[in-house]
Amino acid sequence: MLSLLVSLLALGCASTKIETDSGSGPTDTGTDTGTDDSGSGLVDADGDGYLDTVDCNDDDPAIHPGAADPAGDGIDQDCDGGDDTTGPVDGDADGYLDTVDCDDADADVNPGATDIPDDGIDQDCSGADATVTVDDADGDGFPEAVDCNDADSTVHPGAADPAGDGVDQDCDGADDAVGADEDGDGHASEAFAGDDCDDTDPSVHPGAVETRGDDVDGDCDGADFGVDLLVEGDLVISEIMYDPDQVSDSDGEWFEVYNTTGHSVNLEGLMAADDGAFDAADIFTVSGVLLADVGGRLVFTANGDTLANGGITADYDYAAGGVSFNNSGDELLLGVTVGGAVDVIDGVSFVEASGWPAAKGASIELNDRKVTSSDNDSAANWCMATSRAGSNSDMGSPGAVSSGC
Repeated sequence: MLSLLVSLLALGCASTKIETDSGSGPTDTGTDTGTDDSGSGLVDADGDGYLDTVDCNDDDPAIHPGAADPAGDGIDQDCDGGDDTTGPVDGDADGYLDTVDCDDADADVNPGATDIPDDGIDQDCSGADATVTVDDADGDGFPEAVDCNDADSTVHPGAADPAGDGVDQDCDGADDAVGADEDGDGHASEAFAGDDCDDTDPSVHPGAVETRGDDVDGDCDGADFGVDLLVEGDLVISEIMYDPDQVSDSDGEWFEVYNTTGHSVNLEGLMAADDGAFDAADIFTVSGVLLADVGGRLVFTANGDTLANGGITADYDYAAGGVSFNNSGDELLLGVTVGGAVDVIDGVSFVEASGWPAAKGASIELNDRKVTSSDNDSAANWCMATSRAGSNSDMGSPGAVSSGC
């Protein structure tokens, strides 16, 4: 009976023991490896030396009590119930802690990444974006490998190639061919005996509508704009020869007009009259293109022949058509027809009896400091000329600043 009891006790003790080959492994700390041969059910599936009773992830040998637990990776490697929250972190989970990762919010940026050149991003945390050296001497964005003239930034593939200038701007191997009407505005270019002064701009051609003050000759008349865009004061009457002495009145009368606009003006269509009513018998109208440059002084003569008019060089010869002055004074007006009515641009009424200079054999000149359409209404701003236009002429300064005041 006693021997049976000893045998049973020995069998019971054997059922709770964890066997090891050497007999030296722990039996109650959960650090044995594998499954107990005795059938106890204790397991270390990942072979990290910690049984599943204490290993919080028995499928990963890097996770067990006492393991290193990198902070901020969201994994509890040391089985203490939570991920460490202090120390270096790997916020973007790219395998590089923030102590070496220059952008720990972007998994594509870390010390082991490949740096894409010239994208403005330092992917490999080297301290600078990688660059590719491109030989683009003229800085037009096209390297010399494709730029047919790397010394000229206007020449490169895709550039505008004006026709007929002999330059291959778009690097297609040839200059674009010239057409008679390159801009398609219905007017052939001057190079093809046409009348288009700018065959690269379809808004520029004879008859085009012009814009005042843009300094573009929109209608190819040689000026910024024409008389239809003039307003009062744009032209100022600045000198008048109304009683010549060296030659007859019909040959020697003349007057000067000053352009105050600051732009070139075509005076074709301008009317001049010696009567405020602009009656047909007392006017002439400028026919043909007559350019008044910026600050220009244009001379209108009753006779354009310098041998007959006392040596006066004319910008426009009105051939005594409709305008002739009384020797004791008269009036002179400039106007433009707009919508069937006449808009007066400037006018002067000069009558000796009213205190104006009695200028026999001399012009009357407007003071150069008073060249406005209002100042020239006052006799006080006028004087008699004191210099001669030519050796055989009367006193006057046609086309030049005043000589007497």
